[in-house]
Amino acid sequence: MLVAEQSVTRAGLRSILTSTPELRVVSSYGDPEQAMEATRQDQPEVVLVGTRESLVADAAAAQQLVSVNGAPGAKAILLHPAETSVEVSQVLTGGVHGCIDPAMDEEQIIRAVMTVAMGGAVFLPAPKVQQVEQMLVIDGPSPAEVRLTERERAVLGGLARGLNNSEIATELFLAEATVKKHLTQAMRKIGQPDRLRAGLYAYQHGIFR
Repeated sequence: MLVAEQSVTRAGLRSILTSTPELRVVSSYGDPEQAMEATRQDQPEVVLVGTRESLVADAAAAQQLVSVNGAPGAKAILLHPAETSVEVSQVLTGGVHGCIDPAMDEEQIIRAVMTVAMGGAVFLPAPKVQQVEQMLVIDGPSPAEVRLTERERAVLGGLARGLNNSEIATELFLAEATVKKHLTQAMRKIGQPDRLRAGLYAYQHGIFR
């Protein structure tokens, strides 16, 4: 599935990806909200997202699209290169599997999509290395203060390791709806508005289940 605000980008990527028999573009949208309504029907395996905003905005849109309400199990690639290793850590923690520059060579784009479809991660062009201590610090109360339950910690731990709701549900032997319930409660307790920040919070507080 292609989700990109620029029609030229969507057309170019469709042309590139349909040039190889191994890939099929199931749908194309310019608005993430419109795409969200169609993901369950389209059932994409990989979602390419480019909102023309920040990397964080792209990641948040991608997370919504591959959530339990969208296309659970799908893998997301951002059409926005990660400039540093810190940004790579941030998007991986949020469950995104890659960042690419849509202006890259056609063969690189095809290989990137196929690599992610098979379970890998791709960041092209290669980001600059930064020290871990430069990572964005997420404000919020400590886990001890908010009294997370064992299940809430387990779900946050899965999020910190880059798992989506479907993968967390499988690991914990829970229904996806139950995972979503625990995650919603945990996010409310720790004061984080989205999956990306909740995952970073869990990572920074050492919650890995």
